[in-house]
Amino acid sequence: MQDSSLPFTISAPGKRICFWGAPAHPAPPGTLGQRLEATGANTGNMMIGYGLFHGLAAGHKAYHPGFGAIPAERLHEQYDAIFVPASNFVSASVDLSSQADYFARTKLPIYCFGLGSQMLPGQKRSLQPGTERFLRLVSERSGSIGVRGTFTAEILWELGIRNVSVVGCPSLLAIRPEALNRLATQRPTLEKVALGFSNNVRQHGLVPDAMRACENGLFQRMLGENAFYILQNEAAELNLLAAMERGDTAGAMEAIQRIARLFEVAPGRTDVQRFLETRVRVFFSVEDWVGCARTMTAAIGTRFHGNIAALLAGTPALFLVHDMRTLELCDLLRAPSLLLDRPYAAEEIVERLVSADYGPFIAQFRRLMMEWRLFIQRNGFAVEPLQRPVPANSEAEPALSA
Repeated sequence: MQDSSLPFTISAPGKRICFWGAPAHPAPPGTLGQRLEATGANTGNMMIGYGLFHGLAAGHKAYHPGFGAIPAERLHEQYDAIFVPASNFVSASVDLSSQADYFARTKLPIYCFGLGSQMLPGQKRSLQPGTERFLRLVSERSGSIGVRGTFTAEILWELGIRNVSVVGCPSLLAIRPEALNRLATQRPTLEKVALGFSNNVRQHGLVPDAMRACENGLFQRMLGENAFYILQNEAAELNLLAAMERGDTAGAMEAIQRIARLFEVAPGRTDVQRFLETRVRVFFSVEDWVGCARTMTAAIGTRFHGNIAALLAGTPALFLVHDMRTLELCDLLRAPSLLLDRPYAAEEIVERLVSADYGPFIAQFRRLMMEWRLFIQRNGFAVEPLQRPVPANSEAEPALSA
């Protein structure tokens, strides 16, 4: 009998599953901008889709080719169900009208995984009419909606949507026992550190000034360590990589100056220029990203999925909590975290990192896997032992862009 506390595969034998939502596959070749767009404008989205897509065993599974490619009324001829690896759909700025209109005309059940919100406490919890229609449609056509945490569950409850399961993010469906074993035994060190910053979305911060002070202090502190800055959608940093790729020295210097202003450091400093020119990375493949994380001895930052890449690799991470999305997820996971509700000295943040204990996370993960099993069963599916091995990744130094 399989240990019910371990990761599993969702079983849908003979079923044809249509995916719509966060991508699961590497971004195709192209410019950095084109590849970023293919991830849904944030490389972290790949973690969401990857965990669900590769965590499903079905007769056939594929992403929807586009609403214009298959009439909604005929989607059932090619598929038996719709799986939605979701992101921050519960937001006043998100309008899912076209999705609600299209899927309402289908005959298929719709199963949503990892629905979340980035609303701030006290913010009016109003949604676009199309988004609310989409959420009600999913509620009506599934046994339960999988949400990231209790904050999102409360918002849906206020809308009258009660068939909700708090399961976290489907990115964790990609974790393997080997990674859990490594997290249980490996102690974080500063030997080689992966960094993740959210300097372009600080408006989401619970305490924006504290977030800025903590990120900037940590950036300055890590200039002297063997650290790598892993991007997700930071515009200035991506502009720097693009300029270096095309040999645009002036463009690269302009980007360095902008990044330095964001982190409140002098752009002319030799260590700042060297770090930005040699230590910035971006990945357009989950397996490449996790492979890079496996070479690290620790990870730290405000980017949730950057730290998830580390956990999938078995590398301990400290989550710097700055918004409701990361707060509800870290509360659920009991992962080592620090709420940026005041300016913390960089040295204190580093001390929290090297003392991170993954015992509570591993204990909670066992309970969470049981909740995932119940959630899957509520939606009429079964689970089976893992079938997919840990991806084989190179231990080589990460490239500028992969």
